[in-house]
Amino acid sequence: MSEEASQPSTRAQSGGEKKDSKKRTHEKNEKREDEIPIAKRRKHGKDSEEEFPMNVPFKIVDGVRHLSPYWAVYRSHAKGRWIGRKMVDVFSQEFLSTNKNYAKVACKLGRIFVNGVQTVDCDYVMTSRDYIEHYAHRHEHPVRDMPIKVISESDDLLVVDKPPSLPVHACGQYAIHTVLGQLRVNEGRTGLRVLHRLDRTTSGILMFAKNYETDLEFKSTLKQGDWTKEYVCRVEGAFPEEELTCDEPIAPLVLSMGIQCVRKDGKSAHSSFKRLWTDGNESVVLVKITTGRTHQIRVHSQFLGYPIVGDKIYNSTVWGETKGKSAAYGKPFDELCQDVQAAHKSQNWHEKVDPEYEARMEKMASEKLEPEPKNLPKENRPDYDPICLNCNVISKSVPPGHYQLFLHCLRYETEKWSYKTELPDWAVQPSEKVPLVC
Repeated sequence: MSEEASQPSTRAQSGGEKKDSKKRTHEKNEKREDEIPIAKRRKHGKDSEEEFPMNVPFKIVDGVRHLSPYWAVYRSHAKGRWIGRKMVDVFSQEFLSTNKNYAKVACKLGRIFVNGVQTVDCDYVMTSRDYIEHYAHRHEHPVRDMPIKVISESDDLLVVDKPPSLPVHACGQYAIHTVLGQLRVNEGRTGLRVLHRLDRTTSGILMFAKNYETDLEFKSTLKQGDWTKEYVCRVEGAFPEEELTCDEPIAPLVLSMGIQCVRKDGKSAHSSFKRLWTDGNESVVLVKITTGRTHQIRVHSQFLGYPIVGDKIYNSTVWGETKGKSAAYGKPFDELCQDVQAAHKSQNWHEKVDPEYEARMEKMASEKLEPEPKNLPKENRPDYDPICLNCNVISKSVPPGHYQLFLHCLRYETEKWSYKTELPDWAVQPSEKVPLVC
């Protein structure tokens, strides 16, 4: 079945909360906010007030939401690792889902602006004060058409049950198909501040502050380690009855992709695992963490020898014969980095590139091009972009594992507050008629 629409349908469900309260944005300390530089405001994790695409057509097929392509502006301040490098080299090496010649061609066409100036110099070297804008044809990845359920709401705080498949905020090929994006286009909510993050494929408790003071208050308690954080995951193998702990340090392996690994020079991390039930082949485990490292539970469960079922990144023999158990990778970190990166480039699973496109990009990268007008409106740009990779691929069916990881944020609490969800269906023991109580 397919549904056509021009307004999004993935919507927040408040369970009777007052409509006026749902649409409120932060009003406190407005003057102080205006005085904070843009770069610093973004570091606080505030939902950007910049131009946002609305009313983009979409269709729903078999419960999956497919958004029509649209023109967008990608914006970023120069990251530390970019400084002193050619801009086109940064693009080519950091953004792996693009054609190797895309950055050079886009630069020649005048689609990249540095500090507000159209930049067509492919030899431009980035500095610490650079602010980059990139005009591109955006194809957002499909997501499951699931509601964002509101668990609790006040004048200061919004707590939701995040569905799997949605990133929290704009990143890569996601903007409208994000939690913040859906709350904006469906509920008119802007100015929300992300208090913590969940991976795109992870579901569960997600909290937003509505004003500056609440943002600082909650993040200070989080930094002090005052939060109790409980997750539930489904892992391979029969997990033992006794509680297992993992204190292995975690460090980046593939920085541009956010992939982590256990490494002696990493940051400290602590996780405790307690089995809820097992069928002998798989187990559902309750996990409590006192730190919040990127992919911490996924990395620690891999280290213990019980990787999360279907985890496309960490449940793979690319990490060694035992899938990274006890960090026995069997290869140097540099080699492991290359192997893991190669295994998880986006084109490996859903894109077959038109050979004519590859030849066209090679030719355009080596010849002189006429830059596009500096102020070319988005509405005057074509529906098909000849240099857009996604306009020139044959897409395959997206595998189910792309949408969901068997990892769910079950409970966050301190001495002052507590928020929790029910167990997801996949975590409920088959013999049980009602969810387990933790």
